[in-house]
Amino acid sequence: MINRIYSVLLLCLFVCCACSSDRQQVEKLFAQADSLLNIQPDSALRLLQVLPASQELSRSESARYALLLAQATDKCEKPLFPCDSLLDIALDYYDNDEKECALALLYKGRLEVEMDQSERAVDFFLKGLKVIAKFPEEAETHRHLLSSLGNEYYNANLYERAGRAYRELYKYCTAYKDKAIALNSLASYYSAIEKDDSSLVLKHKALKYARMAKDSTIIAMSAHNLSVDYYWRDLPDTALHYAQIALQWYFGGKMQSHYYAHIGRVFWDKERTDSAIYYINKSLEESTNIRRRAAALLDLSNIKEGQGDYKTAIAYLQEHVSLIDSLYASDRSTEIQKLIHKYDIQTKIHAEKERSGNLLRNMITGFVLVCLLIILFFRARINKRKRMQRVYEERLAQTRKELSILQNSIEESQHIITLLQREQSGLMQEKEQNQKEIEEREARITKLQGEKINLRNWLFKQSAIYKKIMKLSEQKVSDKKELSVLSGDELEKLTETIFDIYADYIAEQKSRYGKLTKEDLLYLCLDKMGFSSQAISLCFGNIDTHALAQRKYRIKEKMQN
Repeated sequence: MINRIYSVLLLCLFVCCACSSDRQQVEKLFAQADSLLNIQPDSALRLLQVLPASQELSRSESARYALLLAQATDKCEKPLFPCDSLLDIALDYYDNDEKECALALLYKGRLEVEMDQSERAVDFFLKGLKVIAKFPEEAETHRHLLSSLGNEYYNANLYERAGRAYRELYKYCTAYKDKAIALNSLASYYSAIEKDDSSLVLKHKALKYARMAKDSTIIAMSAHNLSVDYYWRDLPDTALHYAQIALQWYFGGKMQSHYYAHIGRVFWDKERTDSAIYYINKSLEESTNIRRRAAALLDLSNIKEGQGDYKTAIAYLQEHVSLIDSLYASDRSTEIQKLIHKYDIQTKIHAEKERSGNLLRNMITGFVLVCLLIILFFRARINKRKRMQRVYEERLAQTRKELSILQNSIEESQHIITLLQREQSGLMQEKEQNQKEIEEREARITKLQGEKINLRNWLFKQSAIYKKIMKLSEQKVSDKKELSVLSGDELEKLTETIFDIYADYIAEQKSRYGKLTKEDLLYLCLDKMGFSSQAISLCFGNIDTHALAQRKYRIKEKMQN
């Protein structure tokens, strides 16, 4: 039996160690991928793509994995569609007060851009900007959101909004590279609103910042933009100059074929057809993009047609048509994929609406149940108070009946004492016997009066106002100003109760001392019951006994006079 227990404990320990080791391995892999994102994004992507098959992730790990995978995929310029469900997990996990939420919204928006869902993309970008505004130090995420938002506005021909987004983007740029990118975007806005001179100035400024940053890709992009600008201004020599700068600084990538095609068109415009054919063929060799290859083939066909080589021109044209057909099929496939994505979005929206409806129904049901419980609770309390009130009234009636009997007995005894005292002067012989009887009667009266006082006190202790006074007298506070006192209504209730229970004592005092006020009589009753000076002061609405001492002094004077 002991061996079995040891075996189970060892197994549990092994499982815990294995889980801990797996967690550490995942964390190490995430850290490694994060460090590779900016320098070798393709390596980071390969590293992340093997993870789900070998490791089950928690919600927090899945959310972080989604962000890392989306960043690596985006930096490798690959479609974000495979990250869709993972980004949904990240958006569900991160709250709106976390910077990771803004990052998830950024890549979710870029995914929607790929799916031609511009409105949803803008919505995600705006939400991301609202979240990232809480983190001024996250300038990079802010730049990416503003850049993507500005591009969507630009593509939707909302140029003024695009311009505002690009200007805001420039404010968040401190590095020369970022400034160059922002200025190129702003230049495209000025071109769209036909402010070509302003656009040209900004493009030159962007090239200047790119050279200061010593970033070959940005230098090539800025030079290419200037070349295109001068090409459309019919300045082919200047356009050729900047096109050659772009090729000189671009060291391979998906844009190289685009640069080759552009410089080929510039040479064609300068009627240097051999150079044009050379660079357009280079574009054709470098490009894997169907649209660019089709455009290059069409340019070659037009050049050959201009040279009178119709056979070669037709061959190029046939290849162009073939690529256009395949492009149509590819676009059709992409459209189907977009429709599937749109259907998935509608399904998610429907599910969310259904969940919200169920939540609302559950909230209403819960609210109704809570209201019913509250009603039942207060109903039970009211019934309990009514029962207690009936018991109190019955006890009060019984006590009053006993008080009446005692009062009659007291009055009868006093009457007998009076008669005996009158007879005493004429009956000296019976003096001793009568004196003894008088003492017995007086003792009985004293006893009855004591019982009467006890009954009065007991009756008063049954009242709610007595409990309130006791609660006030037991207060423990550090500052006297925090002491609670009886309200005006409660004092009135106390006076009514005291005058009802101690009516005969009050009548006696009033007959003996006619100058006593209602408050004086109330004080005498409370003092007779043994309440402390502090408790009596609280009854009269005072937190100290100074006013009570003055009242005692005035009562004493009234009794002496």
